[in-house]
Order: sequence, then C-alpha cells, then structure tokens
Amino acid sequence: GIIALSAYAGVVGLVGGAISFGETINARLPYQSLFLAGMALLLVVAAPITAAAVACLRVLHYASVLVIAAGLLLVAWIAVELAFIKSYSWFHPTYLGLAMLVLISGWLLERAGPANSQSTASQPAVRQLCP
Repeated sequence: GIIALSAYAGVVGLVGGAISFGETINARLPYQSLFLAGMALLLVVAAPITAAAVACLRVLHYASVLVIAAGLLLVAWIAVELAFIKSYSWFHPTYLGLAMLVLISGWLLERAGPANSQSTASQPAVRQLCP
C-alpha cells in the first residue's frame, strides 16, 4: 500500500517536473533525465509492489513469490539509486527497512503455504502479511 503510493507520487513528481534533485544530482542521472528516472521508478518499484499487493490481497497462490520479488527489486532500486546519485538521504534507510519488512512478509507467506492461504478461514491472516 504505502510503498506503492509513495512510489507513484515519486513517478508523478519526476515525470511532471515537480521533483528535482538539484543540478549536481540531476547531472548524475542517465541522460540527465528526470523523466527516465520516473519511468524506472514506475517499472522497478511502483508496478511490482502493486502487483504483489494485489496478488496478496486476492490470496493468489503465487503471492509470496511476487512479494519477495518486489522486496528484492526495492533493495536493488535503493542500491542502484545510491550508485547513480552518490548522495544519501533519510529515504534510503527508511525504504531499505520497508523492503526488509516486505521480504519478511513474503517469507512468512511462503511458510504459510498455498494450501493454507486458499482456505477461507485463513484469508484474513494471510492478508495481514500483505505489503
């Protein structure tokens, strides 16, 4: 939920021009393009975390795989972002912590197993693990 919403807000801000990192950091972006940065954020963070959340809420048998993949992509995003912008913000440890929570949720979903996640009795418990 909140990770996807904040990622979409970042996409809108970057693509729409409301967010700028300043001349120095903008120059470090590929092609110095905030638009490409926004599209990358959409493809690497916003869309995968949304897909994981939807699969989890719908209690699909492959939800744990999508949740783990979305968590790993968020970790990768943070690492690549730091490599490109070479600047540190409170966003980085915050979202790294959130990525760890997503990964733990995926692991717990995996441990619950598809048989348990499909029963109607366990659906509220499974939904509590959704990112």
